[in-house]
Amino acid sequence: MTERTRDYSASPEARDPLNIFMGINVCWVSSGHLALSQDVGSRFHDHRGHTVFGSVGVLADACPGGALGNLMPEEGGMVLSQICAALAVPFPRSGTLVAVGDMTCLDLDTGVGLAAGTLYDQYGNTVAMVNSRGIVVDRTNMNADGLRAPLLVPPPEPSILEDELSSRSGVGIIEAIAKDHLPRGPLAGLLDMRIAASEVGKVSARFAPQPWMSSVLGAIQGGVLLSAADCVIGFVAQSLATVGQPYRVLDLRMDFVRSAHIQGDDLHVEGTAVRAGRRISLIEARLYDAVGHPVAFATASAQLL
Repeated sequence: MTERTRDYSASPEARDPLNIFMGINVCWVSSGHLALSQDVGSRFHDHRGHTVFGSVGVLADACPGGALGNLMPEEGGMVLSQICAALAVPFPRSGTLVAVGDMTCLDLDTGVGLAAGTLYDQYGNTVAMVNSRGIVVDRTNMNADGLRAPLLVPPPEPSILEDELSSRSGVGIIEAIAKDHLPRGPLAGLLDMRIAASEVGKVSARFAPQPWMSSVLGAIQGGVLLSAADCVIGFVAQSLATVGQPYRVLDLRMDFVRSAHIQGDDLHVEGTAVRAGRRISLIEARLYDAVGHPVAFATASAQLL
């Protein structure tokens, strides 16, 4: 990968305000292909201090999405309608991730494209595989000058201390987060995710659109919605765990139903354990806008270790 790296600091992808906010860099770009990188660390950790798929949701969207998008004519655009991810090994808590995206199929007559992405750690080990479906839209990229104003990057909120995790049940941890007795974690803090209700196998939360979440089309970028869904899925998985029991999300599929406007009201996320097994649990997350219209649906498998 390193021998293909070039300087694309002047490219449109590098100037994308969301990429800048998330610390995503463009390594190289060619027709239907690209590579991006992102440093991970405490800024993107979940409530346990772990890097999770939601920590790199924007990267996972921009990687295959960019491979399709850079083939679009100026008068058209591409939005992802589905993202499917399989996680190979736990993400590193710190370091640099590289995402390589490749267009696998694009039919402008039907307006459908497929792309695949692979996320590698800084040592070249595969940590996740991503497959995406894109849909051609007639919305052109909006003038992003208004989004280029400096965006304040808040300091990361703290993670839960290890002794708190080891001494409480999973649902006890989530209930304490909901009551602000325990920190919600940096990722939830970045999204300003607020837990409205919780019980074993079920978590309801909400978050408000913020300027940094915008795609160049003026809607909340799909990777941000993915991060929100994964954050709540993690809370649901935590609620299923016994005292001191670790867990990890193994895969995630997300289907986007409609765009969420960046200037809209709170979005609601409903996370539910469809099946809570001893080792593997199937968890569903549904995102709605303020008036109850569905925005996206996600399903994930969580492993209780």
